Amino acid sequence: MSQSNAMTPEDAQEETLPRRDLIILPLLSLLTLAVCLLAANATARHFFLSVRDDRCEVDDPRIGFRYGRNCTEHAKTAEGPWVAHQFNDCGYRTMESCGPTPQGTTRISLLGASSAEGYLVPYDETFATRATRQLTFELGRPVEIQNLGREQCYPDCVLRRIDEALALKPNLVLVAVTPIDLDHMDPSEVANPDKPMPTNVDQVQLRHKLDPHNPLNAVQDFVEHSSAGVATLHFLFQNPATFIHMYLLSGEHAGYLRTTLSPVWDDRLKACDIVFAEIAEQARNANVPVALVEVPSFAQASLVSMNSIPSGLDPYAINERLRQISERHGIQFIDVLDAFRHGPGANKLFYVVDGHLNGAGSALVSNALAQQLIKAQGAALRGQNVAQQRVAQEHQK
Repeated sequence: MSQSNAMTPEDAQEETLPRRDLIILPLLSLLTLAVCLLAANATARHFFLSVRDDRCEVDDPRIGFRYGRNCTEHAKTAEGPWVAHQFNDCGYRTMESCGPTPQGTTRISLLGASSAEGYLVPYDETFATRATRQLTFELGRPVEIQNLGREQCYPDCVLRRIDEALALKPNLVLVAVTPIDLDHMDPSEVANPDKPMPTNVDQVQLRHKLDPHNPLNAVQDFVEHSSAGVATLHFLFQNPATFIHMYLLSGEHAGYLRTTLSPVWDDRLKACDIVFAEIAEQARNANVPVALVEVPSFAQASLVSMNSIPSGLDPYAINERLRQISERHGIQFIDVLDAFRHGPGANKLFYVVDGHLNGAGSALVSNALAQQLIKAQGAALRGQNVAQQRVAQEHQK
């Protein structure tokens, strides 16, 4: 007679988990997951530490804020080294004094935002410092760049500082812009140059205010508050195609990469036209030439380094519009994007999550910048202002 395999009610009751285990086991699972996440974030924080020190920021109603005189602050991006930001007797990131230009020295006034300043890049590795050394060597005379670059000083802010730059009696005014600067610019500020500008703007709040429905806001918020998030994106963005795919999801923020610029970007460039028209006029009245350099974004550098650029995208589109604006107002346009085509991969030239150039990327910019400046502004850089150049040209006829 075969034995029955049927389970009795008593056996079923024995195999059922105790009620307390139904609560404890899920809690243990959640606790294990939380511990793993905390451990991952702690490990990432050790290797991807990010610290910002703003002790040198001084409120200034006209331009929001400036850097204090003879002040030093320290900062570290999650993807880079500790950096000392030292400011001279005018609050500029330049070792030389902003006093009268030494005899026989060429002085350049540099305006712009964080990329001009060399934010998060060691001083000796910024494109301004590198260009200073190269120009000094090529011209055979001392060159100094008074670096007025200041974080969040977008073109509308630059317009408010042109008189300050010209007051330094420079041989040349150099303006550096990035597509990100234009993206953050408020065109309405251009039409109201006497309106006080806000102090240091919280970029997280600004992002949600300007683009509340952007699906990447949640990702960016996670990165802002999580070292593990920074670490994850840092490794993901080592692949340019992965970065471009995610970046294009940001909508209008990436609109400058399109073959045809959108109306939003068209408005931004119209505002830039107004800015550079005024800058050119003031500089012309002071007999000082102006040059504009477009510092590429990580997205532009990623695209030009690809073997095949995806259809509908053009990393040079915004450069061409800036070139047209520059030429219209007698400003030299300096395009350094080609230097990123044959150099190291873009992931080696930028802090890929933060978006700023690193020291290696700054070297590419400085080399192309110095070469194009010497070619077009040789006379000015050797000490002749615009009026003197005109006299020299007349004597040659």
